[in-house]
Amino acid sequence: MNRLLRDGLALVLGALTMLSLPPWGLWPLGPIGLGLWLRFCNRGAQRWRDRLEVAAAFWLGAYLLGLFWMTELTVPGWIAAVPVETLIMALPFSLVAAGGRWRAVAVPAALVLGEAVRWSVPFGGVPMSNLALGQVDGPWLGTAVLAGPLGVIALVGIGAVVVERICAREWCAVSWPAVAAISIPIAALAAPNTTADTTISAAVVQAGGELGTNVDTPQRSVRLRHLDTTAAWQGTADLMIWSESSNSADEPLESSPQLAELTDVAAALDAVLVANFYERTDDQRFRNATVAIDPRTGLADRYDKAHLVPFGEYVPLRSVVEPFADLSLISREAIAGAGPGVLSSSLGDIAVVTSYEVYFSSLVRDGVREGGRIVANPTLASSYSTSVVPSQSLASARLRAVETGRWVLQASTTGYSAIVSPAGEVTHRSELRESVVLAGDVELRSGSTPATVLGSWPLVVAAALVLAWCLARLRGQENLAEW
Repeated sequence: MNRLLRDGLALVLGALTMLSLPPWGLWPLGPIGLGLWLRFCNRGAQRWRDRLEVAAAFWLGAYLLGLFWMTELTVPGWIAAVPVETLIMALPFSLVAAGGRWRAVAVPAALVLGEAVRWSVPFGGVPMSNLALGQVDGPWLGTAVLAGPLGVIALVGIGAVVVERICAREWCAVSWPAVAAISIPIAALAAPNTTADTTISAAVVQAGGELGTNVDTPQRSVRLRHLDTTAAWQGTADLMIWSESSNSADEPLESSPQLAELTDVAAALDAVLVANFYERTDDQRFRNATVAIDPRTGLADRYDKAHLVPFGEYVPLRSVVEPFADLSLISREAIAGAGPGVLSSSLGDIAVVTSYEVYFSSLVRDGVREGGRIVANPTLASSYSTSVVPSQSLASARLRAVETGRWVLQASTTGYSAIVSPAGEVTHRSELRESVVLAGDVELRSGSTPATVLGSWPLVVAAALVLAWCLARLRGQENLAEW
């Protein structure tokens, strides 16, 4: 195949693969797009540098589309992020051909290791737009109980190998990847899981409003919408969750009139209230704090968001970026807190992750390991004018529910608020912009899943060993001067 045509096809297939992600949700395109690339683009590249080029073309197409949501925060950030993310994924994929007959192992290993690195660097990682999010409505969601989102991603890689071999009519070679793609989700059904301790009633408040707003939106109006929506609700609850930035304070929140008002709300509801504060400091910075308020004793605990959003809550290398971008929307830098995210309350411990943190499975696992029997995720999403980020946030909540065996309560200001069961089922969901209270019975659960106990490290180590072996084979097969 002509080189230009090959790279162009790889670019298109990368973008096609990303259509598996929410909000498009065409989950079969995850393995199909990658499988077609393996068959028609990667196999035709002979030298290592050619395989790196065609892998880079595939992932460039993927992230030009998959990370386009970043342009609503920062166009320069998107321009900088796309090539970095592309290179991180292209490097391991340039090695898969060296796997030979074990190529079917090398492909999922490349996916796992690439995503593991991408979720860690740069700036703490960017786990958004990962291929696991595209499988929440597919048959592999349940495997998150075994190895979290990286386990789901490994199955996308195995599925891609099946597609590749079917296209190549290698019928005998299809068998074991196909068996793995079918049997692993079945085995996940028998995996150790959590147990229900008690059932409570829970409510999630979405204040509503327009999409595409920014941090300059008056915080008072957001708080009043939460108060009005809560006051208009006629139900009862043991636990209520408000969204991110539902309150603000120009002083330590513990002594703020806003906290006193929320204490009265919790007492009137006779419910534990979990709410979020934008707490300004004297040095032109702020904290993103989530609090638990008991109906009888008031403030019970607080958690300051630990994993901040680059180019959203702080600007990496601000002095370098500032001459090229308008940073007026990020005039204040956030102060990072420390994990794990757990709030003590009269209902017991509540694991909490704030907004962006829901994409990081390790943060949710840490909160659950510290005793969290349910997961709260106050989020915002109002900075984005489309459904891309809200729908990916909800997909992340579904993955976190399955891998930890916990109910997840996601409260968004204008995005998708939801109640998610440990099976990843969305039992209640709002519409965008809607002002609503979602309420239902949920369980406080204890115990651990394999994903909670083991985390991602066994899979990451196995993937690294496979690719190290591929690299050794490649060095033995090719003259380094010809790379």
